[in-house]
Amino acid sequence: MASKIQKSCAVCGKPANSKCTGCKTDSISRHYCGAACQKNDWPTHKTACKAAQDMRLEKSLARVADIIQRGYYEFRQNTWDTPILKVEDRDDALVITDGVMLDKSKYFISFPQHMVTSERTKAAMLCAWMCNEPLAFMHDLVTDLVKGLDIHVEEVCLSLGRIPRKISYNSPHGGSDHNWPNYFHEALRITSSRSKKQWVIDISGAQYGITRVFWTWGAYVDAYNVNVKKIMALGFNKAMIKDLSDIIGNPSMSYGVVGVVAEHMNEASKKWAIEHNISLSDLLTMEEEEFRQAKDELLQNMSDAVRGFLKANKFDKEFQAAKAYEYKYPGLSGRKCLQTTAKY
Repeated sequence: MASKIQKSCAVCGKPANSKCTGCKTDSISRHYCGAACQKNDWPTHKTACKAAQDMRLEKSLARVADIIQRGYYEFRQNTWDTPILKVEDRDDALVITDGVMLDKSKYFISFPQHMVTSERTKAAMLCAWMCNEPLAFMHDLVTDLVKGLDIHVEEVCLSLGRIPRKISYNSPHGGSDHNWPNYFHEALRITSSRSKKQWVIDISGAQYGITRVFWTWGAYVDAYNVNVKKIMALGFNKAMIKDLSDIIGNPSMSYGVVGVVAEHMNEASKKWAIEHNISLSDLLTMEEEEFRQAKDELLQNMSDAVRGFLKANKFDKEFQAAKAYEYKYPGLSGRKCLQTTAKY
């Protein structure tokens, strides 16, 4: 059997018995005979070392972004609640004409797949007017996935100076609205604790034609002329949505009941990890094929859990109570929502 090739110290050339643990990879990591040579080499090696660490972290975060966005899309489709009469797929705008929410006989309805003309259109429909909700409902999965990473995660409120296309909304009661430029957007910003390099995970950017979920912060800012309006701690939107869920009427369904379903989904993801004797953050360091299989299995498990939960729990009583309140006090729940969000 051939003997293992002895590495040489990057500084003095003597046989090396250790290597830089910061960058780790065989192609970049430097080998040393001892601590003294490693310390002397740091001024030369640090730029490449930090770049390698960022590359490794970026790969992990890209996996987080992929899981979170796919998980949210599936969750939104499984908890679809909006009756749509018409969809016009234009180059500069997706025009959606809604039906009357209170005319439904049940709260959760089938997603209108027959109106989908492309994957871009479907993603935009799933994300339409959803900026805060993804950060709230996917919060637990995010925190479980990034556990152990040397990062700082923030929720950021953004003004987008330019976008590929907007969503225009036609109300069944007359009137219209647009999701841009008069509304702010929300995303996750991640900062490396070591290098301070930043990235963004934009779960619901598809409503603005931004279908790419993961960016370096600088590229994202440049692409869409982004201006940060507010920086919040991770969990901000989860807390706000929880407060909104206590408002009687529509919010008790769109935030309250949907929030309950989200909790069930997140519990399913934790249970899946326990059954496989891993932590969810272990997915970030798997080999590519192993990761792909584990990711698909996790997402399918979460989706099955949501569909099974809604099959067993129709929430008809809660919906009828919400409808009765909206008919009796039209517009009141909306005003209470504005009062609640103003506190944040």
